[in-house]
Amino acid sequence: MTKDIIEKSEKDISVIIDENDLLSSYSSDTVYRLRYNDMCYDYISPSVTKLLGFTPEEIKKINFRSLISETRMVTDGLNTLSSFEELEKKRRHGDVGKWQADYLLRTKTGGSVWVSDISHSWLDKDGNIIGSVGSLRDISDRVLVEEKMRKKLEKLANTDSLTGISNRDVFFNELDKEIKRIQRSEEEAAILLIEIDNFRMINNKFGDSVSDEILVNVTKKIKSCLRETDLPARLDSYEFAVLLPDTPANGAYWVAERIRNSVFENECTVNGEKSSIRCSVSIGIASTSNGEEIYSSDLYKLADTRLYIAKHTGRNQVSIDEVLQTH
Repeated sequence: MTKDIIEKSEKDISVIIDENDLLSSYSSDTVYRLRYNDMCYDYISPSVTKLLGFTPEEIKKINFRSLISETRMVTDGLNTLSSFEELEKKRRHGDVGKWQADYLLRTKTGGSVWVSDISHSWLDKDGNIIGSVGSLRDISDRVLVEEKMRKKLEKLANTDSLTGISNRDVFFNELDKEIKRIQRSEEEAAILLIEIDNFRMINNKFGDSVSDEILVNVTKKIKSCLRETDLPARLDSYEFAVLLPDTPANGAYWVAERIRNSVFENECTVNGEKSSIRCSVSIGIASTSNGEEIYSSDLYKLADTRLYIAKHTGRNQVSIDEVLQTH
C-alpha cells in the first residue's frame, strides 16, 4: 500500500513538472521558483537554455547571485530602491509582494544578457517567505535602445545646437578636471578665449541667418587648427573658448595665431555662396605654470582680461604677455 502511494505521488509530481514545462514552452519568458536559503532555483523552465545557455539541471546547481554582474534597476512596486541588497532585505521580511529588477547576467559561454526579473513572494503553508516565483525576460534590445537614447540626450545637453561643439557647462567642467589633473602631474595647460570682432554690427547689418552662418564658419576654422585632444566650446553668442591640455604658453600662442590667421585669411561665404564677409577674431590666452596652484576661475579671468586688451588695442590680434606678443 505504501509503495503504491509513493509511486502515485512520484507520478503526480512528474505530471506537474511536465505541465509546467508544457505551459512555459508557450512563453518566451523563463519562469522560475527560487529558494532563498541557497539562492538556487527549485524550478526553472527549459527556455532558460535559450536565455542563458544553461540547461535547467545546470542552472539549479548555481547560486543565482553569482550570475549577476550589474544591477540596473530595482523597484518595489512603483518605488525605486537604491540597491538589490535593499530589495533582498525587504522581501525576506515580507515587506514586498511584487518587485522588478533588471540584471546583466553572465551566460554559460561567458557572454552577458540583460534580463528583467518580475517576481512575487513564495510562501510556505504557514505564510513564511521561503523564496520567490517569477519570470525572466531578455531585454537586451531595449537596454541598447535606451543607452543610445541616453547618449543622444546627453550629447544634446552638452552640445551647442548651432555649431555642434561643446557648450559653456562642458567647457568649465573639463577645465576644472584639467586643472586638478595638472596639479597632480605638474604638467601645463592653456585656454584661449576667442571673440568675433564687430559681431553685433555684422548682425545688425545682415541679420540673424547670416550671423549664424558666420558662427558656423568660424567654428570650422577654429576646429581645423586644433588637435583631437583639444576642446573647443561656444561660451556665448559670439565668444568661443578652447582648452589646450599639455600645452605651455608659447604653444598656446601659436595655436591662437593659426586660428586668427585662418579666420582672417578666409572670407566667410554666406547666403549660399552669393556673398562673403571677411571676419576677424581677437584672442586672449592664459596658461598654467609647472607647480603653480591656480583655479579655473582665475585662469578664465586672466584670459578674459587679455581678450579685452586684444579687442581694445586694435582687434584681430592675440594677447598673451609682453614677452610672447610679437605683432
